[in-house]
Amino acid sequence: MHHSNSLQSESLMKDFIIVVGHPPVITVDGFDHSGGLHLQCESEGWYPEPDLEWLDSEGVSLSSETKETHRNTDRFSVKHTTTVHHSDDKIHCRVKLRHHMLETLIISSSNMFSSWRTSVIMISVAVVLSVIAGILIAVFARKNRDYDQLQNEQRRLQHELDQHLQLLKTIIPKALTHLRTHKVNVILDADTAHLRLIVSDDGKQVRYGKNRQTERVDGGKDRFDDYLGVLGKDGFSSGCFYFEVQVKGQTRWHLGVTRESVRRKGLINLSPEDGYWTVGLFGGEYRAYESSTVSLSLSVNPQRVGVFVNYEKGLVSFCDVESMSHISSFTNQSFHEKLNPLVSLGYGRNENPTPLIICDDY
Repeated sequence: MHHSNSLQSESLMKDFIIVVGHPPVITVDGFDHSGGLHLQCESEGWYPEPDLEWLDSEGVSLSSETKETHRNTDRFSVKHTTTVHHSDDKIHCRVKLRHHMLETLIISSSNMFSSWRTSVIMISVAVVLSVIAGILIAVFARKNRDYDQLQNEQRRLQHELDQHLQLLKTIIPKALTHLRTHKVNVILDADTAHLRLIVSDDGKQVRYGKNRQTERVDGGKDRFDDYLGVLGKDGFSSGCFYFEVQVKGQTRWHLGVTRESVRRKGLINLSPEDGYWTVGLFGGEYRAYESSTVSLSLSVNPQRVGVFVNYEKGLVSFCDVESMSHISSFTNQSFHEKLNPLVSLGYGRNENPTPLIICDDY
């Protein structure tokens, strides 16, 4: 993938580079049988291919009799010929590449045509906008140097990235192994679950559905009544703890931890200020619920999410277990009471029957 990006970047950079070649050179090749003055104009060192045209003293375009284009490595040269059949004191040869232009002209006299059978007088005066040409050449020479420097820098960064990725391949599995040493046995507390949530008998799964006991269960003070959430039975007030939840197949979920005394009635504001440290999936978008909702750009869709808490350091961190990649973290938080694991299917109806599962198989 990185190789493909490198090739695309190099291609885009080549498209951006313009190299201005040498000023055009006009050569008088003599007269033809009808007395026409045969002229040749040539310019080298351009990239990409430029346009060449002949103009008379009035600026009217003259047709080219022959046109040649040659490419040597990564530069183009062009050569056109034309024949002038009348006395025109100025004949211009102009080479253009986008908004860049170099021009040379030849000044002729009428007796060049009147005495063509006996002598050929070659008068060629190159009028080149030397200052502009010099500036253009300097600018694009610098662009060439910059292009080479960019290529070298790109190769260096790619090498460093490859080294870092190789290092991460060894570090991340070790980090996950370390996190799992803080594994806790999370059992979901059905007494805190919204009445539309069905918690399995072992407290390891929760899904949306009509609970057959709904009518016999009250909406006690500990139960969520609007938000489709459920808490873990046990809270933690010191040290580190870690648990994993399978979210595969579910299209709307929230995971994290909450304060034990958190508000559970009515509309819930998922934010650290209100005692919630969560990430989730909603509307096809992964989010971290900080003071304001933050969209997360994840390279893969998590199938199993790990939740790690370091109580003393004020850290709540989330990782994608299968890809062994970081999802999001809350840092420098202040905890003053027990924290309970939280599993949720969001707000409103969630017709997706796939359960969220507390994982113990590690």
